[in-house]
Amino acid sequence: MASRGAARAARLGVPGLGVSPLAARRRAAAAASGSASGPASASGAAPRPAPAEDARTLVALGRSGVLSTLGAGGFPEGSSVSYSSSGLELPVFSFSRLSAHTRNLERDPRASLTVLTSGFEGADDARVTMTGRVEPLASEEEAAKAREAFMARHPDAFWTDFGDFRWFQMTSLERVHLVGGFARAHSLKPGEFCNAAVDPVAQFSAPVCRHMNEDHADANLACVRHFLGLDASAAEMCSVDRLGVDLRVTLAGSGERTKARLAFPAPAEDRKAVKDRIVALTRTAAAASSAPEKA
Repeated sequence: MASRGAARAARLGVPGLGVSPLAARRRAAAAASGSASGPASASGAAPRPAPAEDARTLVALGRSGVLSTLGAGGFPEGSSVSYSSSGLELPVFSFSRLSAHTRNLERDPRASLTVLTSGFEGADDARVTMTGRVEPLASEEEAAKAREAFMARHPDAFWTDFGDFRWFQMTSLERVHLVGGFARAHSLKPGEFCNAAVDPVAQFSAPVCRHMNEDHADANLACVRHFLGLDASAAEMCSVDRLGVDLRVTLAGSGERTKARLAFPAPAEDRKAVKDRIVALTRTAAAASSAPEKA
């Protein structure tokens, strides 16, 4: 059984039975770098959304980030800010005239916004940085659209109507840099980012993962062991997209934690399809684990 698991792991390019923790991390990084171009590549990477789609989805689902502006002395200054890109190509903000970043932007609109994936823990989790210009919106029509988009993501942000707050938007985009995890850094052109689609099921990722981790942790582990050939003691579902799921796996023996990718047998374009794909995977894994081992 162990030899078959190791062979499967080697074929898929993910950490498996009989490999060192360092080799496991390297293989997991390789497995996490797949693209949406088709089924598993020659290197064994499981398919995942294209980098531009990953970046666009991360920004669309985010609610806050770090805005870096240029201070009076020319040095960058970081501020934690709320934003929204709901229904918009580029994010909008509501800033007080009293804030340092507002004064910085009024003097020099060049800025960058860094957004971390939900549940960010470290270097193997996704983050994206958008670099461009953030400027105040002049017309009432633009301000009204910005307010509508912002309140869609921050319905309790009553302070946006205070007299000292103004609406800003990233009005031009110079570049986008996505780091999806280990060995998954991508520089994107503005057109690539703006023309990319938001993943249709990523908005359901948090509740689906919470349900699987709280109620079906054994099914997560069975899938990791069966489909990926991992000698794992635990598996936590981290995110869901239309092509599959990312899991944080604890390797048996060493206790090392690493990321692994499990692809769906077919794309899932809505929440029901996500459920159907996960149910199919877990049933197959459960049947395999209960089947008698051949001599």
